[in-house]
Amino acid sequence: MFVSVNGGIKVCCAGSYDLGSIRDKTVDSIFNDKKFIQLQKDNSSNSPTEYCANCNTIESQAPGTTQKTAFNTQYPAQTTRELKLLDIRWSNVCNLSCRYCNIDDSSEWRRLHNLPVETVNKDYTESLFNLIEQNVNSIDSVYLLGGEPLLQKHNERLLNILNKNVKIDILTNGSVKLENNRIYNLLKKFPRVYWNLSFDTVGNRFEYVRQGASWTLLDKNIDVMLNDFGPNHVTFHPVYSLWNALNLEEFYAYAHIKGNRLVNWQMALPKVDTVEFSTDSFTVPGHNQKVIERAVAEIDKLDVPVLQSIKQTLLSSAAVENKSADFLDWTNKMENFMPPAYSFKELWPELNTLLQ
Repeated sequence: MFVSVNGGIKVCCAGSYDLGSIRDKTVDSIFNDKKFIQLQKDNSSNSPTEYCANCNTIESQAPGTTQKTAFNTQYPAQTTRELKLLDIRWSNVCNLSCRYCNIDDSSEWRRLHNLPVETVNKDYTESLFNLIEQNVNSIDSVYLLGGEPLLQKHNERLLNILNKNVKIDILTNGSVKLENNRIYNLLKKFPRVYWNLSFDTVGNRFEYVRQGASWTLLDKNIDVMLNDFGPNHVTFHPVYSLWNALNLEEFYAYAHIKGNRLVNWQMALPKVDTVEFSTDSFTVPGHNQKVIERAVAEIDKLDVPVLQSIKQTLLSSAAVENKSADFLDWTNKMENFMPPAYSFKELWPELNTLLQ
């Protein structure tokens, strides 16, 4: 069960529509509704569904870069429903305004647009905690995401309810001070916690893409996590985009410094911003031939299977008219709105030239 910030309920984070909203209906009524029953039948017969269209599209371009394979293996469709995996995104509270994020997923982006930030104290949270307590012995896996999960105060209560043997996957930006963080210290009591560090570039480039973050703090936090949880419990989870397409070797060099950390790639999705900055110009497919050739050459430096899948996507993509120019124009607007310490031209001189 996946519960989004707006109360929408899905059975997969990438599902293309909500099965219902906890703000309007009870959980039981949502999972007894014809929407869910039909989806369950379709999945049991392995029939293509609109619900799974997002993953099917991405998998056709870059196999292995979505949850599809993992979910099909771990949670095969069945006729009776048992709550095993839980992901509740209590709010969009986040300390960063990453350049490809938006007002729905980051409270910082809402603040930048002078929009109100909804509090986490919603009426339906108590019913969710009651549901968790009733099903606590069947829950074997929990995802902690956000916003930033280490800033989601309801996660503290959640961790105090869960059995200690539950598997916890946490996706964090790594930019929260850990020493006195109550959620982090609670997580140290769970033996099966797996940290996914969400960052895509290093040094000053990291601070450019992840506005509001500190590279020094992230680097320190990775060492703290490695020490507290062990090397097999910390992986890197970058998003493949124009900002790292020409610097993959640099990213892997840092992973090597940190003990050859496993790197789980995800393809960048377009930025959807209902206020001002929607764009898909930072996604790599469709850029001019010079950019694509250089991005492919960077992939060829590394023996990474998932990057080979991305390579094939780049080679088969048709150039989109003005995409490179659109990216430079969008970048200028973004930098005027949210000034970085160093400009795009300063941090990516080679890419800036190729985009001209």
